[in-house]
Amino acid sequence: MLNHATNHIQTRCSQYDQHTENQEMLDQSFSYENFRILLDVENRKGRYLEDKAFFDSDIFKKSRDVSKLIIDKNQEIRDESFKVFSIKIIKNRDYTKLNKLKEEKQELKKTREEILQKILIEIARKTDIEDYELKIKKGQIKWGSQLYEIEHNPENYFVTKQLQRNIYKTFKVKQSSRKTIIDQLRLLLDDGFPKIIIRTDIKKFYESIPHKELLEIIEENSLLSYPSKKIIRRVLNQYWNILIADGSKSTTDERQGIPRGIGFSAYLSELYLRGFDKKIKSLSNVSYYTRYVDDIIIIITPNHRKEIRSKTSYINNIKNILLTSTKLGLNTNKTEVLNLTKENKERKISQSYDLTYLGYKFKLSYTKKTETKGEKTVTKITKDKLQVFMSDDKLTRYKNKINASFSDYSSDIIKYASAKNTTERMLYKRLKFLTKNHQLFRRKSNVFIGIYFSNEFLTEPYTDLIELDNYLKQKISTLPVSTNSKIRAKLDTLSFEKGFRTKKIVRFNIDSFKNGKMTKIWKGL
Repeated sequence: MLNHATNHIQTRCSQYDQHTENQEMLDQSFSYENFRILLDVENRKGRYLEDKAFFDSDIFKKSRDVSKLIIDKNQEIRDESFKVFSIKIIKNRDYTKLNKLKEEKQELKKTREEILQKILIEIARKTDIEDYELKIKKGQIKWGSQLYEIEHNPENYFVTKQLQRNIYKTFKVKQSSRKTIIDQLRLLLDDGFPKIIIRTDIKKFYESIPHKELLEIIEENSLLSYPSKKIIRRVLNQYWNILIADGSKSTTDERQGIPRGIGFSAYLSELYLRGFDKKIKSLSNVSYYTRYVDDIIIIITPNHRKEIRSKTSYINNIKNILLTSTKLGLNTNKTEVLNLTKENKERKISQSYDLTYLGYKFKLSYTKKTETKGEKTVTKITKDKLQVFMSDDKLTRYKNKINASFSDYSSDIIKYASAKNTTERMLYKRLKFLTKNHQLFRRKSNVFIGIYFSNEFLTEPYTDLIELDNYLKQKISTLPVSTNSKIRAKLDTLSFEKGFRTKKIVRFNIDSFKNGKMTKIWKGL
């Protein structure tokens, strides 16, 4: 019976990933079956929900203990397999112990599934009450915007993830991939074709989405379940009441805004802007359009190079489309228009254009070069290869993290004088974390983060990385002479540029991440 249930869950999980259209996909319930699928989906994404540190309450301890036994059993199976298959004469091989180990492994897997079933059924039970709601509260302020958060417990986590799935399945909306956007953009910027590039964003995006219009879109969709709609309404009501309570809104104001930082808010914002996206994409001269949350890039291909049209006219056109399809406005102070329609032969002087988007700064340069051909000297303007740097903000954030690491070290080395070695090792761990790449602990093999994986589109000569290395060296030089010589020697080997170039993966002990001690000093940076 349990094996049958396990196979059923695995099948459903596969269907989730493939987004096939069938009856099972329409199951939007906050149930054990769906939570079991979500557990596997999250694990594959690199979020190991069963880890002790993931939730405050260690509800997955029993299943995790059995998982460890399965890992140990796998090692026994590998060892025994090696012994068996090392016997060259097949008829002399004895599979008795190997088969027994495999049977024991299956029993352990069965036991683990039974434990998970009990845990997830209990989580689902807590959500299956009439007055259940995701209670939100104010979180940190990041980059000038107020973020909100939901109490971090198992039932809220699974309900939030299921709600995101439900919105995606019924509306087919999802946030664009940053990596895909940057990859596309760098190719388009470097192709040499005449174009107009518009980079803009939406003013107070999350805070300006009107509840009435958003809820109308949601209510009109008959496929989205009633419980899902109810949770969305309750979250919007809580958000509005918080704004009234802190005095930023009054009861007579038009209800608007969705809470930043809440997982499914991104899906709701995508849903609200769907009409605007379609209208921009349908314009005849738009050759490329992308939007990541409220940051927009539009590439326009004019009918001919000599087409005369003011920057204001381009901006006004987009502004009008936004106003007619939503109740939002463009942030004109952050709107840039780059005109790249000139032919190289028309250019008289060297010129460069900067475009900053999603953590990168793209530099398009046209350089005046002089060549000697026989007795003649020829001067011409040529297009240089596109250069990609970190955005100024990202570069500053790295420096701020370095500063925070040394500042915390300076404080702790005095405060905890008896734990000098521990304090010095923590400084090294933090800087090692910043300068190298690593696989998320106890995660699937394809989840990597670090200096390369966060900046993979940078181009040579990597001036940003060299600047960070020089900055780090300067900070290291300020360490007190009492610093352990071995730690100082290790610090001297750290390099942002080297970590990027080699792409080397280093491992961190899970204890380094306990209670977020290693990384919490960078929160908000």
